[in-house]
Amino acid sequence: MSKDISEALRHVLNDSGYDFGGDRVVEDSTTVQVKNPAARKTGEEIEVFYSRTAQVLSQPNSDDEDFGTFFCFTATLSDSEITERCRTSSFHRGTCGSDDEGRKHTVLRYRRRRGGQWRQVQADSSIRKGDEDELEVCIDLQYITYEARWKVLKYEHLPDWLQDNEFLRHGHRPPLPSFAECFKSIWSLHTETGNIWTHLIGCLAFFCLGVWFLTRPDNHIQWQEKIVFSFFFGGAVLCLGLSFVFHTLCCHSLNVGRLFCKLDYMGISLLIVGSFIPWIYYGFYCRMEPKITYIAMVSVLGVGAIVVSLWDKFSEPRYRPLRAGVFVGMGCSGIVPTVHYIITDGVRSLFEDNAFHWLLLMAFLYLLGALLYATRTPERFFPGKCDIWFQSHQLFHTCVVVAAFVHYYGISEMAWIRLNGQCPVDGLFSIRNEL
Repeated sequence: MSKDISEALRHVLNDSGYDFGGDRVVEDSTTVQVKNPAARKTGEEIEVFYSRTAQVLSQPNSDDEDFGTFFCFTATLSDSEITERCRTSSFHRGTCGSDDEGRKHTVLRYRRRRGGQWRQVQADSSIRKGDEDELEVCIDLQYITYEARWKVLKYEHLPDWLQDNEFLRHGHRPPLPSFAECFKSIWSLHTETGNIWTHLIGCLAFFCLGVWFLTRPDNHIQWQEKIVFSFFFGGAVLCLGLSFVFHTLCCHSLNVGRLFCKLDYMGISLLIVGSFIPWIYYGFYCRMEPKITYIAMVSVLGVGAIVVSLWDKFSEPRYRPLRAGVFVGMGCSGIVPTVHYIITDGVRSLFEDNAFHWLLLMAFLYLLGALLYATRTPERFFPGKCDIWFQSHQLFHTCVVVAAFVHYYGISEMAWIRLNGQCPVDGLFSIRNEL
C-alpha cells in the first residue's frame, strides 16, 4: 500500500505514472476534474478530482486470475502551478468491465514551502507559526481491486494472429493471456462456442463408450478385439479432445495458439489412422500379409501428415485448402485396400461381409465436412450471419463426430460378422503357416 501511495503522490505532483513493472496493462485511463477553477485567481482552495483506472494482467503466462486496479485521488491545494500539472491525462481503450471486490482507503497530507521539498504531516496536525506560507496537499486515496471481464470484438479489432475467417464479422474473443480465463470462456457465447462444445461432447461420449467397451468381460469381447478397437477409441478421444483444447486456448497468445493448432492437426491424423486399423484388420481378417501391409501403409501416411502439420505455415488461413487436401488425400488412401478386396472377394462380399455401406456414409460425411471447411460455406455467402451458429467450422466438427459414430457402428458390424463366421480353408492354412 505504501508503494501505491508514494506513486500516487508522485503522479499528482510530478505528472509521472504508476509503475506496473512486468505486468500486462490492458486498460489504462485517467480522468482529472478541477472544481472551482476561478478560485486560482483569489488564492482560495482548489479541489482537483483525479482518478485512474488500470486493468492489469499479472503474470500473463500463468493460471492466475486477471485483476484490475482503480485509484481515486482527491487533492485540495492552492497552488495553480500544481493544478496545471494535474490536468495532464491519458486514455487507452480496453475491453474490460469491472465489479468492485476489494477496497482500501487512506488519507495523506503533504506540505512544502514554495521552492522547497515536500514532507508528510499527520492528518490531524495543526498549522504552526511560520507555516502560513506553506502549500498543503491532502490526498484521499482509494484502492479498489476487481476481477477483469472481457467483451467480444469485431473481426477488424482482432490482432493479426487471431484473424482467421474474415466472413465471421463479430463475436470474437479478445486475447486472453490466462489459461483459467480461456477455459472459463467456454461458458460464454462467441465464435468458438460451437466449435468447443461439439468436440467436447464428442470427446466425452467416445471416452465413455471406450471405457464401457474395454471393460466388458472377456467372454463377451475378446482381448484381441479390445486392442483393435482401442486404436479407434484412442484416435477419436485424442482428436476430439485436442480440438476442444485448441479452440479453447487459441486466443491465449500467438505461441500457445500455434502449439495447440499443431496438436489439433496431429489429432486428425491419429483419428484417420485409428479408423483405418479396425477396418483393415477385419476386412482382411483371414489374410495376414495384406493386413500387415495396409496397416503399415496407413501408419506411414499418418506419420507423414503429422510431420507436415508441424510446419508453422501449415496453420495459416491461406493454406486452408492445403490442410483439407492433406487429410482428404490421407482418407482416400483407403481406395487401395478397397480395390484389392473387390478384386479378391468381389463387390457383393464387400457390402455383405465388410458393412461397406456404413463406411461409404462415413466417407461422405468426412468429405462434406472438409468441403464446407475449405470453402467456408455458408458464411462466405452470408457474411456476419453465421458468426455464432452454423458456421463452416461448426458444421465440419458436427460431420466429424457423426462420421466417427457411423464408423464405430460399421466396424462393430464387421467384427460381429467375422467373429461369427469362418475363414476359408486356404485362408486359415495361410494364417497357420504365418504363425
